[in-house]
Amino acid sequence: MQRCVAALFAVSISAYALPANAVVVHGRVWQATYVAAYQPTFGPSRVPFSGKLKLHVNNGIVSGTYVSESVRPDPLYGRTLSVNGGISQGHVTLDIAASGGFTVRGTLEGDGTIRGTATIRGGFYTFVAKVKS
Repeated sequence: MQRCVAALFAVSISAYALPANAVVVHGRVWQATYVAAYQPTFGPSRVPFSGKLKLHVNNGIVSGTYVSESVRPDPLYGRTLSVNGGISQGHVTLDIAASGGFTVRGTLEGDGTIRGTATIRGGFYTFVAKVKS
């Protein structure tokens, strides 16, 4: 009976195995590459600013980089910036090193998506980052 239960457990685990590049949002240590976009919350709607966000999470402590890849003039001037922050109980805070500050506060959804509000030099932006497939 114990062998049968162990075999059933092993089969059920393998049925839910994630691909090597998937995000394990409930694990203690994980990493992912995101496509991020942010757009001014107030004022006329335009093409959002965008970039690539590479995050490494170790027990809730976030580190990584942000590379600006916008197709229009960007307040971050197309630079590569360091990212620091934290994740706790589904809430995310990211500080992206930039003159004047770039801070993201939001939530981490079950599929790995980060949604929230960014502030850049006192301006408010709607922020979304999805795991790059």
